[in-house]
Amino acid sequence: MDLALEKKVFYNNVKIVSFNIVALALVYIGAIYLMIDKSDLSENTMAFIGEQLLSPIGIILFVRIALIEHDYGVSEITYSKIYSYWRIILYRIIIASIQLFLLLSIAFITLKLSGGDFNVINILFGSFVTSFYLGVIGMILGYMTEEISVGVLMPFIYYFFEMFSKGKITKSFYLFGMLEGNYIGKIALFSMAITLVLLFLSTIKKEA
Repeated sequence: MDLALEKKVFYNNVKIVSFNIVALALVYIGAIYLMIDKSDLSENTMAFIGEQLLSPIGIILFVRIALIEHDYGVSEITYSKIYSYWRIILYRIIIASIQLFLLLSIAFITLKLSGGDFNVINILFGSFVTSFYLGVIGMILGYMTEEISVGVLMPFIYYFFEMFSKGKITKSFYLFGMLEGNYIGKIALFSMAITLVLLFLSTIKKEA
């Protein structure tokens, strides 16, 4: 493995992935912080904030990952002749995941410092998993249809379906399991998200 090349590809994709969305997400988090009641930052309240209010951030961060080349009208954008495209997508997934983790960390640590009575690690992990899972679905559907709108719309439809069905159909893969006190279910949801990512990368690799 050429570590110098790996480093160049990684940093090039850091520049490619839009930070305007990260800035917008910070504004969104700030708006939520201003609106919520700081005197009631219990575990249940934080589960609601993390799973239902902050989880859509994942959709926005991930949906364009595999569509950047399509948006610019080119088939490949970075080291196209000597570097596997699936690995470029992998780096973008890693970058978006780090961005998501940092954004949620900022939100929950700030609320903890504001007097919140909750387990930061549990809430952070559970919220990250829900957001990551929705983001992965949006990324895959966006790539399959070559439409960002589809990549955004379908996860939101799934999000609202889960909100109203209360997990009666999805069971262990219920998006909002923390609200039901089910933290273990997040492991199943995270495993499903990772499996989808691996299948997605495998598909891209075969298409190259």
